[in-house]
Amino acid sequence: MLKKFLVMGTAISMLVSTPAFAEWRVAESENFQIISEEKPEEMVRLAAKLERFKMVLAGLGGVKERPGKKLKVYWVNNAYKIQQLIKGGGGYVQGYYVAATPYGPIAVTPGKKIESGRRHISGGSQEQIDPEIVLLHEYGHHFMLQNFPVAYPQWFVEGYAEYHGYTKFEDNGDIILGDYATVRRDEFRYLGLMNIRKLLDNSPKPPNTSFYGTSWLLTHYLQFDADRRKQRDAYLTDVQAGMESVEAAEKNFVGGIKGLEKDLKKYLSGHNFPFQTIRNFAKIGTDGIKLSSLPADRASAMTEEIRYYTGFASDKDERRKLIVSVASAAKANPNSAHLKAFLADLQYLNDEDDLAIATASEALALQPDHQRARLVKAVALMEKAQTVEGGNTKNKEPKPTDKKQEGEVPDDTIILTSTRTKESIPMWAEARKLIVASNRSDPEDPYPLYLFYEYMKRRGEEMPQSATDGLAKAHMLIPQYSPMRFALAQEYSDQGDHVSAANVIKPEAFSPHGSPDRRKARAVLKRYECLAADPKAECVFKEQTEEEEKKEEEAKT
Repeated sequence: MLKKFLVMGTAISMLVSTPAFAEWRVAESENFQIISEEKPEEMVRLAAKLERFKMVLAGLGGVKERPGKKLKVYWVNNAYKIQQLIKGGGGYVQGYYVAATPYGPIAVTPGKKIESGRRHISGGSQEQIDPEIVLLHEYGHHFMLQNFPVAYPQWFVEGYAEYHGYTKFEDNGDIILGDYATVRRDEFRYLGLMNIRKLLDNSPKPPNTSFYGTSWLLTHYLQFDADRRKQRDAYLTDVQAGMESVEAAEKNFVGGIKGLEKDLKKYLSGHNFPFQTIRNFAKIGTDGIKLSSLPADRASAMTEEIRYYTGFASDKDERRKLIVSVASAAKANPNSAHLKAFLADLQYLNDEDDLAIATASEALALQPDHQRARLVKAVALMEKAQTVEGGNTKNKEPKPTDKKQEGEVPDDTIILTSTRTKESIPMWAEARKLIVASNRSDPEDPYPLYLFYEYMKRRGEEMPQSATDGLAKAHMLIPQYSPMRFALAQEYSDQGDHVSAANVIKPEAFSPHGSPDRRKARAVLKRYECLAADPKAECVFKEQTEEEEKKEEEAKT
């Protein structure tokens, strides 16, 4: 996925203001929200195309879909706009997908491409990328995370997204699958085919290899060769059952890995790549797609909204800039519950709990059922209550008489405090009331479900089954959001079910892209697998640093 472009160290130094004349609209279909300044008819057409693409992924793969939140797609004018949003100019990012908040994942895509674009950089090369390919590729990742609750090998995760990213939608209604990934031509020319044994194992992949191109090629080959397709299915079944990827490949692919590599090289050199044409597949009308203008207050802070969902609020300096900008917008729109709730969220993330509680209260005074305001106020009240009780949640330290949660927890933020005080009791009560009200208002919103679990965990109370079930449902609804994944895995481990804990964490641990979450997931996966083998073992594994991970990758080059 393109999360790796979102490096805070290269974040822009000033916000790009949304022009006052811009008219932001939303085209809403069953599974997508397209938010854009583009022409209304084009927005509706994109929503319909994405719905068709989703049906292709589900129908041809025989996938039993799981419920989830609608994907927000911010469709900006061109790639330069994206570069301004995330880097302040320069660069070649053509679009990205990210799940940085508990409100659900987003995709950002341009309406027009620039002359050259970079995706999955290898060998320093720059590739011309059609923005639609990027969007379909990233939705492929989204679809897999949402509907495949098992861990797949890194090469297949990328190969699946790359293969489907080149889907073509013909004017006559036909859909073409398996089109040649032309942007990978130079990758193969300069870097050659990646060693298949290294491709198949689940260790971090070294830079300057044709990992993405080879992943696409292997996926394409196994899809169109009937015998190999059966072997692939058997291989994936064994991997999901716990067998190491390399071992499963040697067992299931005729000729073993050496035979597979030989045939793949022949496939590449033959330059004869088949494709599949689906005639008149699922023609979707546009009557069910609702088009509306965004309220002026929300439109006034659209740049800030995109940057927040992109993850810039996690960086202190960028968060302060967002606070200043959103506060200015809220001042200009004093009756906007939306902007006040947005500001309260940023204040909470900035460790300003009192301000967050006050600002969220102002939003609720304007709109008593405002979902975001209720949730922000609830979590800020929990933080405040624990501070009053003596637990320093900001520095992750409990009161000496209380207990710190053992093991790995989501973002390492859940600190247990069990000493209620006269001042903290009403804070806990109000927080619970707000969480329950939010859940009743929208039972399918995963954030209240997660916060109720967190509420019980923070208080150090016996965990009711309803809270654990709620956490499992929250994770099912947005499996892309890693804190919920870590929390659920740890809860299973706490209950003694270390096998389930390992299965929950594997998709993060096997991610093809380096990140703090992946490094943490790899460490806790070792712990859960160790405990599954011997529940009485110590099972302490050190999390790698970014430098250690890079050295490991370079050693495999």
